[in-house]
Amino acid sequence: MDLLKLWVTDYLLSPLVLATLAIMIVFMVVRRLLQFRSHGKARDAQNAALTPLAQRLGGKVLGPDEAGMWTAELCKPFSNEFSIAFRSKRQFDLSLDFQRGPWHVRVTEASIRYDSRGFGVRWLQEHRIEIATARLAPLKVTRPNKYSVTNGQPLSPGRLESEWKQIVGNEPETAKQADAEWLPVPLLPPMDQEFSAYGSDPAAAARELNFDALHWLIDQAESLPSWASRMSLTFESGFVYLVAPDHIYPDDLMVVVDTICGLLDRMPGARPRHPAATV
Repeated sequence: MDLLKLWVTDYLLSPLVLATLAIMIVFMVVRRLLQFRSHGKARDAQNAALTPLAQRLGGKVLGPDEAGMWTAELCKPFSNEFSIAFRSKRQFDLSLDFQRGPWHVRVTEASIRYDSRGFGVRWLQEHRIEIATARLAPLKVTRPNKYSVTNGQPLSPGRLESEWKQIVGNEPETAKQADAEWLPVPLLPPMDQEFSAYGSDPAAAARELNFDALHWLIDQAESLPSWASRMSLTFESGFVYLVAPDHIYPDDLMVVVDTICGLLDRMPGARPRHPAATV
């Protein structure tokens, strides 16, 4: 016991140790403040970059006090991000609201702060493009990487069904809540070799994903930025949305939005609606 007291008094409470601890605490606090200050400046710069686009579209940019995703409760931001790092609460940095023709569009940028305890601190960004539409049965459609297609086999359903289901992802939240089956959508040839789709009502989804709708996506593929060329779209609860990495890039955004709107124009069950309207 005396040795323990002596160790505490002579070592832990020594001026050198206490000074070192104080310096470490001050360093961590200052570093954190500087990181948030830097992130705030980056957010302000992004707001300034998007404001001219919003003005041209007759829309507006919402700051962090108003920003938010319409589908945040259906699919939380960074839901696919795995890390052993300590991370902050997800936050919405800004939203861009506008109409494209009759379609109500929201594009929201979210961020999360990672501290990997030894590998530094970084901010991770993600943005989501959302468009309000008439309610369709939960559905996901994607165009997998062309190098994954072998021997002209259909993507869904087909002999590689389990692999394509992993590519399309798990069923969305609304399908889970309804305890609905999550089944492959029987797309007609040749679109079954280009796209993979799963839904809770495969017959209805097949009618929506007709030749004209899917061919439109193929026609637009070369004009899309690389991160959207193999886009994966989710339909649920009166919205279609695309989750995208990184910041919103004004020069790339509208070609992606117009591609999704063009797809909706060619889907017989898709109808524009106000996002606040009951679905």
